[in-house]
Amino acid sequence: MSQFDDLEFTEVEMAPVLAAQIPGKSSTEPASIAQAMRSAFEALMGLIQANKLSPAGPPRAIYKTYGGDGVEFVVALPLAKPPASPIADGSGFVDTLAGTKALRFTHRGSYQGLAATYGQITEFMKAKGLMQTEADWARYMPMWEEYLNDPHTTPEAELLTYIYLPAA
Repeated sequence: MSQFDDLEFTEVEMAPVLAAQIPGKSSTEPASIAQAMRSAFEALMGLIQANKLSPAGPPRAIYKTYGGDGVEFVVALPLAKPPASPIADGSGFVDTLAGTKALRFTHRGSYQGLAATYGQITEFMKAKGLMQTEADWARYMPMWEEYLNDPHTTPEAELLTYIYLPAA
């Protein structure tokens, strides 16, 4: 029995996808990240509604950087089709998220529990020789989370989040 038996992991091929997107930033404090994400997702939903866009997949939080200078991210929602007219909504935009091969890990439960799953992923990656230290996370940026159910209607224990690291 391995210490990683309960860590769900697979390699996947992610197809390119058109998505509405809003950039954001915060400090690295968990509460700050949560508040910045909440605000960015609210802005994204406003952009979707104002432009009558049709979502076509689960929302994502794409982490561009994470470190001493804070966290830079983009929240995104895949779309069924491009907008009828150009988006002129401040920081929001529609663009294609690139396809890539990725390592996908599964987190079950509350978003507050994500830190423990990231700890398991770090140890897994070290054991596989894909990371030496925490600083090696920078090699896997941008990495992203995909939220498979609605936290407003799903009990915390049943929340499902995929964590993707681009395959090196």
